[in-house]
Amino acid sequence: MLVALAAAVAIVVAIGYGFIATNIASPAGNDLGTVEVPAEPGAEPVLLDDGRPAFVVRAERSVHVLDARVPREPGSPGRLAAWCDGFLYDPLADVVFAPDGRVRWGDGSDGLEAYDVELTDDGRAVVGHDGSPAGRAEGERPPSDGCDHVVHGPEPGDLFDPSVAANEEPPGWIWLEGRLEAVGDEVMLCDDPRADDCPTGAAVPGIDPATLLSLPGQLSGYFLGRVGDGVLDELYYVPRG
Repeated sequence: MLVALAAAVAIVVAIGYGFIATNIASPAGNDLGTVEVPAEPGAEPVLLDDGRPAFVVRAERSVHVLDARVPREPGSPGRLAAWCDGFLYDPLADVVFAPDGRVRWGDGSDGLEAYDVELTDDGRAVVGHDGSPAGRAEGERPPSDGCDHVVHGPEPGDLFDPSVAANEEPPGWIWLEGRLEAVGDEVMLCDDPRADDCPTGAAVPGIDPATLLSLPGQLSGYFLGRVGDGVLDELYYVPRG
């Protein structure tokens, strides 16, 4: 009986480990949420279940969910794309993305991150956890003048001052209002987006002050980011609508 009992325990343990291994390899419920799809061709800015910014794009014959964070060179400020008349635009560089996330015009990018999508019977889209750069689809540069850009934006009451966020370290993605400024050998997100100096703010590692100073104009207004160890360790400028 002891031998039989030991064998039964071994089988149960083996089944348990097999179940664990299966769930590690293919965890259940690992999608990034279910989002509404525009009824007509166009794009809607959304935040997925883990807070990351994305666009839901309805093209003529397809639906795409694209990460709104523009691929960038090391040392350059992070930013979110803007939608305008059928295309997505990098607000800081002359790069244009097609509705499926592929680069339509410009250099230095493999396209926006495109997520797996499964459409439901009621017309919504389940966003898979896996994504990959969309690649390139060369074409003419489309005009972007004279249209209302579609961009992400905070809900009322969602905004933090950068210095307050750095002090309180709220979890997850948060909305901030401020101005990026090169201060000595570091970059700060200053509390006052309209001031000429930077008495209070939060440090933003990973941005080269020289690269920031080379950009035309100032980056001020809304930002989407995350706080870690008292600094803004992930930060994305939101272009003006």
